[in-house]
Amino acid sequence: MEINREEVKEEVLKIGKWTRFVFMFLYAFVLNFVISVSIGLAFIQFLFFLFTSKVNEPLSDFNKHLFLFVSDTLKFLLFETDDKPFPFKKSNEEEASNDSHEIVEGEAAIVEEVSEEIDETKEVPKEDNIEEGSKS
Repeated sequence: MEINREEVKEEVLKIGKWTRFVFMFLYAFVLNFVISVSIGLAFIQFLFFLFTSKVNEPLSDFNKHLFLFVSDTLKFLLFETDDKPFPFKKSNEEEASNDSHEIVEGEAAIVEEVSEEIDETKEVPKEDNIEEGSKS
């Protein structure tokens, strides 16, 4: 089996492969930092649990975002996907709006406008009456 050096050279010099390598290097560096931050946040969450017997909800929500980032980054680094993680990843709202091009037909209900009539026989408390009542 003979190896064609030209084909190998073309494969090695493809710009898309080197671009992915640069992103992989950057994401590996960021992932290392995020793991360190996550360990610190786990300790802080334990302190909240220790003193209040409850989990801090805002911190828990932030941890969910970190977990999603770590998961997406690992999938990218391990060649599970070609989609880059945050900040290049489309948010769930953008994906939902891009995927929902379905036309739904239906009938609209006709709404009649009814003006509210004010019953003038009812007394509306005046500001003077309210102030006098609160003073006594």
